Amino acid sequence: MTVPKTALVAALLLAVAAAASSPPSLSPYYYRSNIIGSVYLLWFPPHAVPMNLMLLNVTWLKPEAIWFIGTYPVRVCGGGCRYEPATIYVVQEGVRMDLSRVRRPQVIADFIGWHIKNRYCAQGIAMVAPNKVIELNPTTQIWISDIYCLYGNRWFWLRLLPYIFDDLIAEGVEAVNFTDTRVEVEVPAAPPGDYVIPGGWYLDVVTKKVFRIPSNDTAVMAELQRLRLRISDLEAELANKTAQLNATAARLNVTIAQLNAALAEARGEATRLAAENQRLRAQLEALNYTRAQLEAETNAYRSQLEAVRTSVAAQLAQLTAENQALKAQIASMNETLAKLNEAYASQTAQLRTQLETWTRAAWIGATVGAAAGAAVTALMFRRRK
Repeated sequence: MTVPKTALVAALLLAVAAAASSPPSLSPYYYRSNIIGSVYLLWFPPHAVPMNLMLLNVTWLKPEAIWFIGTYPVRVCGGGCRYEPATIYVVQEGVRMDLSRVRRPQVIADFIGWHIKNRYCAQGIAMVAPNKVIELNPTTQIWISDIYCLYGNRWFWLRLLPYIFDDLIAEGVEAVNFTDTRVEVEVPAAPPGDYVIPGGWYLDVVTKKVFRIPSNDTAVMAELQRLRLRISDLEAELANKTAQLNATAARLNVTIAQLNAALAEARGEATRLAAENQRLRAQLEALNYTRAQLEAETNAYRSQLEAVRTSVAAQLAQLTAENQALKAQIASMNETLAKLNEAYASQTAQLRTQLETWTRAAWIGATVGAAAGAAVTALMFRRRK
């Protein structure tokens, strides 16, 4: 299999165009500096996820030959959504057994499986870029993917296995139409030679940019030529804009310095306001505490006042009843007193009458006694003579 002569310039244009829409990977990369010219290594897509994989088997009974099993958290919803570890069957897309030339497919499958398990994917660490997901149940899925196993200190794309094992076929592998020169692609553990470049993700070891080579499409190359001219125009415009931006940046630096000073002042004021706010909050909490105490005391006093009012009302009713009873008793006593006064007056009149009678009798008796005494005295005096 031979790659048509290609243009390195076109390849670099492809890298620039693809890198504009594809972020560079941060994973380890590997290249040999003693190779003359640019070497593009197969890479994993930006959406690939890391996963520990264990080889299940290499089979000739299914359209996809290479099967792994791993675990990855998936979103499960039902009574609320959450992430749960799911069993993932990971299958390399586009690689199958070439049954037209294999006489003992199971022996060949076991042989290839041994090399995958003990060489290319022996570390068990892989980047998996799912292209199709089949959900068997919420925590069991099949991912038809591109698998990149960590092979030493590089990533090995399993779609390259047909370049190493002739008994495998890689579907969807096409040459890319470049001109002038050849694009070199390093295939780990493969015999030296020229290979048809599969469409996929690649790393430019010079610029450290990750880009994507599409499938065979001459329209893409025409578009790249147009983009190259556009890039030249944009570079000139960029130089002009850069000068303008530098002048604007100088003015912005002055403005930024002023804003920084204002910001420092505002931060100082914010600190002061924060302290004042803290003080007011403490004062408010103290006032709220005092208010709560006063409300509690007021409620207690209200309860006591209500009890006193009830007691006073009961005592007033009792005193009113007693007052009425005393009034009635006084009226009765006044009536009795009037009768006693009347009886006293009557008895006093009788006593006065009797006293006058007794006084007259006593006066008459005294007069009679005095006269008798005088007579007796005179008589006795006469007898002495």
